[in-house]
Amino acid sequence: MLVNLHCTKKLFEQLSISRFEEGKTSASSQADPLLNWHANIVTIQRKQNLVFINDATRYAVFIPCVTKSDLNRLPILFQDVFINSLLKAGLSSELVEKAALYLHDTEMKLDTECSRSVQGTMRLVVSDVEITLSYRKQKITDLLPYSTSLMLSDRPCTIKGVKGAIWPIREMENLLRNLPNT
Repeated sequence: MLVNLHCTKKLFEQLSISRFEEGKTSASSQADPLLNWHANIVTIQRKQNLVFINDATRYAVFIPCVTKSDLNRLPILFQDVFINSLLKAGLSSELVEKAALYLHDTEMKLDTECSRSVQGTMRLVVSDVEITLSYRKQKITDLLPYSTSLMLSDRPCTIKGVKGAIWPIREMENLLRNLPNT
């Protein structure tokens, strides 16, 4: 299986394309909402940070202070923070294990096809991180990826075309419940 990572141009240029598949998103993978994510690399307090947003649930994965070597092992790093943030969110061990098995040995396919709605959510997530750091008078190096991802996913969020707000953690939990067993 392939995780479709819709990258911003900035992130796409920084990633070593030879380590990832590049190309258009296939129709079969678009049907699987767990495998579709948007990603960006942002600078906060002069440190590079990765932000991932799931297209369907708006669940956020935030990885602070990434280095060039972190970008080379992006699939493993992403899976680690995602799965551990699910544990931190208090999801049942069965659902977390289901997500881990589902993403096990997946490759990443990169493209620059982006949804403005998801990018808007990504901008709000980055803004939330900056505001939190400013309010707490904290350094970006003090942020923990699992806790920060949980904080960013435990808030109401709106999606274009959906009436009312959704809660990304609840939506991710529902998505994992509805996944077929591997």
